[in-house]
Amino acid sequence: MTDRNHSLDLLRGIAILLVVVAHCAAVTTSFIPRLAPVLANEAQIGVQLFFIVSGYTMMLTYGDESGFAAARSFYIRRVFRIAPAFWVAILFYLSITKGEGAQAWAPDGISARDVLLTAFFLHGYSLTAFNSVVPGGWSIAVEMQFYLLFPLIISIFRRPNGAFLCCALIALVNVAGQFSADRYLIPWMTAVLPPSQVYLINGFFYCWLPRQLICFGFGILLYDWVERKSQSSLGAMFLVGATLLTSWGAFVAVMAAASFVVLASKLTMPVLGLLGRHSYAIYLAHFAVISVIWALHPLDLVPMTIVVTAFSLALSYYLFEPLLERPCNRFGHVLASNLRRRKPAIA
Repeated sequence: MTDRNHSLDLLRGIAILLVVVAHCAAVTTSFIPRLAPVLANEAQIGVQLFFIVSGYTMMLTYGDESGFAAARSFYIRRVFRIAPAFWVAILFYLSITKGEGAQAWAPDGISARDVLLTAFFLHGYSLTAFNSVVPGGWSIAVEMQFYLLFPLIISIFRRPNGAFLCCALIALVNVAGQFSADRYLIPWMTAVLPPSQVYLINGFFYCWLPRQLICFGFGILLYDWVERKSQSSLGAMFLVGATLLTSWGAFVAVMAAASFVVLASKLTMPVLGLLGRHSYAIYLAHFAVISVIWALHPLDLVPMTIVVTAFSLALSYYLFEPLLERPCNRFGHVLASNLRRRKPAIA
């Protein structure tokens, strides 16, 4: 087993801090004029940083083997890493919303179908479920969709000029997906939905995989540059070309460039690294923490962010990580290892 990459933890820490800042800014104000609205919008780029890190991490953790056994081991470890905490989050948010879900994303409430789709990580394909059962749950759906594609992606990556092929295909999917959404899908769905719910369509196509896949592509490219010391620039040209079609994409490209500096320089920072190691549980919990703190005592943006981050970290450190995440991760790794060591019985 390779040593833990603390630069990746630093990037995860930055990502979760940006996400917490964005969601705190969405409910509170700052003594600096206009700061809260700007951060509520721009700091959401932290989710895309998570996706960049995920693309890089998957390349590191998949291993050099291929075939059914390698894919099976990969999926077992990923399911036991992601699913238990997410299922707990589903039950928790259903209980505190009394089964109604997040009103902003479920104006008519949620159904049993929405809950089932979310439990099986299929909510990214549903306009009514993609972000309504678990706040921020859309990003988990995108992650799981990427995991489904990953064995195919890494098989392409291992071919001659594989990094270029991966980046070019991802850029093509991104551009084609956005063109299809803007030209056909969004107008068609807008025509059949009530005007009061049109915002759901824009949110859905912001969160769907073809748009977000470009972030994973940058993670794969950074792995090729940093870990394999590749000097190829053609893949980067395709990815950057696709991102420059929108201002959002330009932000993603800048974030990827900053990530390259961190990874190539092996930068670390203990406090942000700690947040990074607990970022998944913090992500799932901080929405509820914000609601509780805002209901008890509204705070200015800076103290609100500090309190929410600290309390969410404490929940992860003392509750989620030792009682849920660590045992499930360990079980997933043991199960995957045992299955890979098992040999067919001799007849």
